[in-house]
Amino acid sequence: MLHWLVIAATAVAMVGSPFMACAIAAEPAQPVLPANLRTVNLWMRVLGTAKLPEPWRAAPCDTKAPLLCVYHQGTFVGTLEMGTYLVGSRADLRKKLTEAGVPAKANAADPKYRSQLEKALKAWVADYYAFFKQDRESVYGKQITFTTQIPSRVPIGKLMGLRYGFAGVKQDSNIHEKRLGYVAFDGTTLYIITTAFDTMSETGKFKTLEDFQRFEPYLTKLVAGLQLPIAQPTVRR
Repeated sequence: MLHWLVIAATAVAMVGSPFMACAIAAEPAQPVLPANLRTVNLWMRVLGTAKLPEPWRAAPCDTKAPLLCVYHQGTFVGTLEMGTYLVGSRADLRKKLTEAGVPAKANAADPKYRSQLEKALKAWVADYYAFFKQDRESVYGKQITFTTQIPSRVPIGKLMGLRYGFAGVKQDSNIHEKRLGYVAFDGTTLYIITTAFDTMSETGKFKTLEDFQRFEPYLTKLVAGLQLPIAQPTVRR
């Protein structure tokens, strides 16, 4: 799994000691998709008919990695990443669902647990923020101010999820780093969609802050049109 998404998915398990990543054994990832879909870029399955208005265009990148390429006036400007994680491999999410009031054996996607699921996802985002805040302060000290967005409820395909993000602002008020994310849960799978302006990232980012800011207003609408949740394969008997 790509580096940034690994951090996003495991940060909540590392908050207590974020600099001990090497000492923390994450639970093994479990396949979400059938084998034939694991051999292609996940966005080929998820993007569907969702489109961006001209002069923007989005298309699955030519790679097996879960990257969506974004173009402006025909020029490549950045990528989005998607991570998918079965709840069985995410002890942090299971714990937060239980603490939010979702019984262990219940389907968290049941509409009657909507408020509890939102509470659990907000707790997940809060721990994610705490991890990155501590990490960035250890690197930049007082040179960069860490600011977060209040998570907001948004549609992610047919799911209700949260939009979240943070920025690192320099003392001269210029933006050093900015990240946006969308997280949703269908009762079985946790979906995380991310992008950023960050010169240190290798993927899931935009080349320039200007391109990132121009694209940002269209991102929520694009995410709302995705084909999520991903249908689980039918088991033949």
